[in-house]
Order: sequence, then C-alpha cells, then structure tokens
Amino acid sequence: MPFKLNAYLPSLQAEVQIKELYYKQYRELVKSLYNTDKKETIQQYNSILQDLCSDILDKDITFEDKLSLLLTVRNYCVSPDLNLKCTLPGNNTFTYTTTVETLLQLIKAINKSSTLEWNGISVSFSSYKARDEHVFLSNNNDIFVVLASYIDSIKINNETVIFKDFTLENRLQIVYSLPHALCNQVYQNILTIEEKYEEEDLLVIVNPANKEPVLRMSKNITCQSMQKLIEYNFTENLNNIYRAFYNMVRYAGFSPEYIDTITPVEMQVYWMYYAQDNEKTSENKNDTGGLNLPAGGSLNSELGF
Repeated sequence: MPFKLNAYLPSLQAEVQIKELYYKQYRELVKSLYNTDKKETIQQYNSILQDLCSDILDKDITFEDKLSLLLTVRNYCVSPDLNLKCTLPGNNTFTYTTTVETLLQLIKAINKSSTLEWNGISVSFSSYKARDEHVFLSNNNDIFVVLASYIDSIKINNETVIFKDFTLENRLQIVYSLPHALCNQVYQNILTIEEKYEEEDLLVIVNPANKEPVLRMSKNITCQSMQKLIEYNFTENLNNIYRAFYNMVRYAGFSPEYIDTITPVEMQVYWMYYAQDNEKTSENKNDTGGLNLPAGGSLNSELGF
C-alpha cells in the first residue's frame, strides 16, 4: 500500500489523502511548464493530481484546492524551501527565500464558500473550478462564465441541480435561465468575497536595497496568479533534472526504473549517503578526487546534486 499524505481542500474544509509525488511525475510536471501551450500544461497537472489523489475524482475542486494539493506534495516530496531569484532594473539580482509551508497555511485559510437565498431559490458557491482553468487563460471575466464556474449547486423548492455533473456549456445554459436579479446578487457577493481576499497578502517580495515591494500576490487566487504560483514552485532547470537522474544511475548505481518510483527528496537522501561513502573511500585511499563527477556535475540547490 503506497504511503499517503494528508492534504486539505479549502473549498470543502476537509482533508483528503494524496500519494507521494514520484520523480517521474515531478520530471513531467517540470517539463510541462516549458510547453508554450498552457492548456496542455494545465491538463498535465490536473491529470497527475487525479492519479495522486483519487479522492478528488468525484469532487469539483477549486483553484485554491488545486494549489493546496500541489503545495502539499511539493513540501513533502521535493523540498520544504522555496528560493526565488528576483531580477531588478539594471540586472541586479537577489534571492528571496520562504517556506512552502508558509504558502500552504495561507492558502488553506482561504474560504470563499457561501450560500445565497433569494425568493425560494438557494445558490451555493465556492470558487473557480480547476477544470475551467483553461477558460480563464485569456482573462475571460464574463459574469456568466464566472457564475457558471463559481456555483456548486442551485436548489429550487425540492429540486437540486449539482453543477459538477455538467459541462461548462450546460452550466452556462442553467445560469442564463436564472433571473437576472438573482445572478446580479450572486455576482456581487462573489465580488465582495474577492475584494476581501484581494486586501490580504499571500506572497510579498521586498527589494532589500530600498524596502520597496517588487512582487505582491494576494489571497484572491485567479487563473493568472495560480499559474505564477505553480511556476514558482515547480520550475527547475531541465538540465538539473536530467543530470540528477543520470548521476543516480551512472555513479550511485540505481536502476532507472527504481529512481522513477521514489520521491525527489528520497533521491536527494540516497545521493547524500552515496557522497558520504564516496568521501570516506577517497579519504581512506588518500584520494583528493572527491566524488569524481564529470564536468557539469556540480551541486543542485533543489535536488542536492
């Protein structure tokens, strides 16, 4: 039975279990960020999340839920630290460091869920749904599209319509059929909630020279801010990804098949043990050659190579 982590879904205020992120999956996530077609990147991330967490297959997870799941596996399976390189005008750079757990706890606290009662109609909503992410790539903020994504269910008398059972096109048709006064009230409630979270900080990076903010991201998660957060947490130099894999096979003697079934952090631990043993062997032989790595085999801050 595979080891599982507990992850939190803010929209449902409930925990689910998610499997560890293996190196093969991590490699695929990193590779997909280099894809110019962002729809394919979204599909790749959503597909791997569904493989890791079967509990979400019958749930309509939100943007916040998706980030919570991704940050959970990033925190435990890749690295708990997040180092962001910032470039200032004049090409001056500095590194901002925070923990993944810090972001995770802030996102866990986001709760946009609410219910509106109007003339015998009950509308429950939570946030943008992850399956609609591609629709918002081009900054599509059409009111009806927002409502179709945000709404979870509509109850009229004794009949309840569950939105997760329908495609976006079907959900739009349902929203179009609602009284305009009801749509406006639900939308205004959504705007009020978003404005509240827009005022709260999620990530703020300050220029150490003049203490001025160079980047601010609010707790109001949009498609664009979610894309940025995913990039910040999973972007890595592909050469480092393949070099780490090569070093484990070529020098540490692990099989490629086994490496693909362990987490990046386990890979790092194994490499640390190999490096320590190699150093002891070199000392015993009075050899100053160290790990005897080829050119380009320098340490990788993310994976420890």
